[in-house]
Amino acid sequence: MSEESEKSKIGTRIRKSLTGLFQLFIVLCLLGGFLDIVYPLAISTKNYLTHKVSETWPFRSAEPSLAQNIVLPESGFFSVRQEPGIRNIAAEYHSKNINVAADGLRYNGQDPPEKVSRTGLLLGSSTAFGYGVTDDQTIAAHLENELKDVRLYNYAGIGQPTTDNILRWYDLQKKYGKPDFVILAGVGYQIYVDCQAKQTPAVNSRSNIFVYLANRIADKSTHEKIQPCASSESLDLAIRSSILSIEKAVEFGRKQGVPFHIVYLPTPYDENINIDNLLKTAQAKEHILAMQRVYRRYRQELARLDFPELIDLSNALPSDKMYFLDAGGHLSDEGNKFLADTLFQRIWGNEDPERIRAGQDMKKNYSLGLH
Repeated sequence: MSEESEKSKIGTRIRKSLTGLFQLFIVLCLLGGFLDIVYPLAISTKNYLTHKVSETWPFRSAEPSLAQNIVLPESGFFSVRQEPGIRNIAAEYHSKNINVAADGLRYNGQDPPEKVSRTGLLLGSSTAFGYGVTDDQTIAAHLENELKDVRLYNYAGIGQPTTDNILRWYDLQKKYGKPDFVILAGVGYQIYVDCQAKQTPAVNSRSNIFVYLANRIADKSTHEKIQPCASSESLDLAIRSSILSIEKAVEFGRKQGVPFHIVYLPTPYDENINIDNLLKTAQAKEHILAMQRVYRRYRQELARLDFPELIDLSNALPSDKMYFLDAGGHLSDEGNKFLADTLFQRIWGNEDPERIRAGQDMKKNYSLGLH
């Protein structure tokens, strides 16, 4: 009798264990089904928010003395809007240090000249926009100060390649009329986007949620990165894409009958640049070394272009100081001022400053090719 009772107890425990396991299995299935429904919604929300973030968010290894001076909206990123063919136009925003009009115009942080004799457009990506600095610390603000009686409108975007800049030029010109000159700054942005290292995508991302999460955990633990321009063939394609966009910009600009200049802004990947503040981790060093190889080849191709409108500022910054806020190439106030001074000299040369600042010699200087 006792033996049968013992067997009965064992059987009961086994049934309870199996029942518990079955219940757990049911719960996991229900949870998996619920997550399979909710997760795509969460990803869509994440992608929507990420779409508003600058191309270099989050910052890479900025030195504390520089990082503490980075100026951003309260949200930590700039909201953007899209137009057909024109990506990442800065959305309207107003604060003490950052002001953007409804049409994407970044303010220059100062009253416009009382007497405006000429107007100019500054187009480009986030460095030209002035990402990380206040309104009065952008390239446009400093250059407008140099030119005195010239109004320089900063319509640069946030992560906006050259092809989009061309259409932006067309659109603004159609709305407001032709400016007296145009500066398209930041032609090296597209190759930065095409060639920067990207996280290895998770395998089979459309499978069950638990398999997907396991893949994501494994992916994060390995920190594997894809180098899109690792091969000579892929790098050649990236360079050719950027060069073609520059050629299109020159072709479009010459048809407008307006003096224009296409500017290669310095990057952390150029030669003789002080980037000690960006080399804090092994990962940052690896990233910068890979991109230096890309930009070395890219600048060689730029040098072959026979365009008097092209201004190469890759060697413009002195190496005695650190001017970059982050690995995305965004510059400090001092760096922007240095570039504005250099642009003033390269474009308008050593002509009579009073006549240039009154706007009387702009077209003359352009025809003389004072770059």
